[in-house]
Amino acid sequence: MSCKLILKFKDTVIAEYELTQEETTIGRKEGNTIHIDNLAVSGRHARILKIGNKVILEDLGSTNGTQVNGKGVTKHVLSHGDVVTVGKHTLTFSCPEAGQKQVEAEEGEMDKTMIISSSAREELLEKGGASATAKPEMVLGGVQYLSGPLMGKSVELKASLTSMGKGKNCKIRVPGLLVGKQAAVFTRRPTGYHITHLEGMSKTKVNGESIADHPRVLKDGDIIELADIKLQFYIKS
Repeated sequence: MSCKLILKFKDTVIAEYELTQEETTIGRKEGNTIHIDNLAVSGRHARILKIGNKVILEDLGSTNGTQVNGKGVTKHVLSHGDVVTVGKHTLTFSCPEAGQKQVEAEEGEMDKTMIISSSAREELLEKGGASATAKPEMVLGGVQYLSGPLMGKSVELKASLTSMGKGKNCKIRVPGLLVGKQAAVFTRRPTGYHITHLEGMSKTKVNGESIADHPRVLKDGDIIELADIKLQFYIKS
């Protein structure tokens, strides 16, 4: 069963994540499968488990809670088209093979699933014909400031999501009255790095060209501009 989550911020698609693992974690801390660098998101906010032919969402005691289709949940069997809200971001579950909406009884049954041990869960996976897939190795990139007070400083883009803007929570800080708090975001994927403009009057440019609100593939040596700040993207060898 091939399923994925489509991460959005204010209707802008940021990234897509294939659910190839037994467990997919969502949270603000680096190390989560889906890293969302936003204060409204808890360090370990929620997780998604693939057990047999079911895909189950579980809130991990987050501060602001997790919603599915506008309703707060602690555990939920996901169906194709479900929209999960985590902080200010949404994750749309895409899995046509999941078919029709699951009946409420199924969610009652899965309560037992959420408290079993990892070894027991592995046994269930084997019975369901599921198998763990190793994560593809990803290249490591970064950006170096070419102008401004931080000129010469480099920032490695280790996380799956790295924010850029004037907000205090952004790892790549860019000042300016017209710069959005979270102006743009870098996404790290198995296929490489992408950048997406999210908000603010100052538009993000790559090699002098303004980018739209959809992911733009980055290449080694690309020049990124936001307001008066220039950065160069690089791939570490």
